[in-house]
Parts: sequence; structure tokens; C-alpha cells
Amino acid sequence: MDETDTACVFCEIAAGREGAGRVLFEDERTIAFLDHTAVMPGHTLVIPRAHAADLWEISAEDAAAVMRTVHSMAARIREVLRPDGLTLFQANRSAGWQDVFHLHVHLVPRATGDHLTRPWVAAVKGDEELAAMHTLLAAPLEPRVFP
Repeated sequence: MDETDTACVFCEIAAGREGAGRVLFEDERTIAFLDHTAVMPGHTLVIPRAHAADLWEISAEDAAAVMRTVHSMAARIREVLRPDGLTLFQANRSAGWQDVFHLHVHLVPRATGDHLTRPWVAAVKGDEELAAMHTLLAAPLEPRVFP
């Protein structure tokens, strides 16, 4: 599936027409279920019921609902699985590594020394570079609707 496909497996799951596998939680705005391509035991996905391709398309209300469910599921994972850590992952568009174009958040329980690795290496930026970016991005934030 790519960004231009109209079929959306997560919309099918939200509508109850496609097997979500193992649903862990659902409410009027969100669904949490085990990822059938789990990279670690307990790997969970949280999606909004309403279709939004990515973070730039989701409403503020649905984004808040997704994060509430992520927060609740993180607590449940911690309580039951007792992982050493937890990685949240949310990708947007092909260039951002998104592969299913319905917003979703991965909750990946982690174990010290597990097989997963960081996708990049961080490097300290100079003050001039940071100042230039600050000038571009710093502004009063208001709720916005992205196209």
C-alpha cells in the first residue's frame, strides 16, 4: 500500500470488517490491538477510528484520544509485561517510514540488550544552525488544520 491507495486495512479493522487480530482496548475514538508483525512480544498498535492518513491530517480531538489510549496501553504493558523500557514509534508519509497510511502509534516493549537498534545517530548541532532553525520554527502556536 502507498499514500495514493484508497483501500485502508486499518479503516476495515475500525469498522469491524477486517480481523484486527487481538483487540486489547477500544472506545468511541480509538482501537488498540496486537501487531500481527510484532517485533517484540506485546508490540501494540493504537489507531483512530476515523481515517486520518497521518499526523498532519488527524483532528486535534482524535490525536488527543489516540495519545490517551497510548498512555493507558503503556501503563497496562508496564503492569503486565514489566519491560525494561518502551519505544513509541509514529511515522508520517513514505519519507518518514510510514507503510500503512492510516495514522498509528506503535508501542514496543523493550528488554535491555534486545535486537532492536536506533534508526539514526545523533550529532550535536552548532549554535548558528540551531539559531537559524529557531528563527524558522519559533512562533506562537495555534490550532491548525493541515491540508
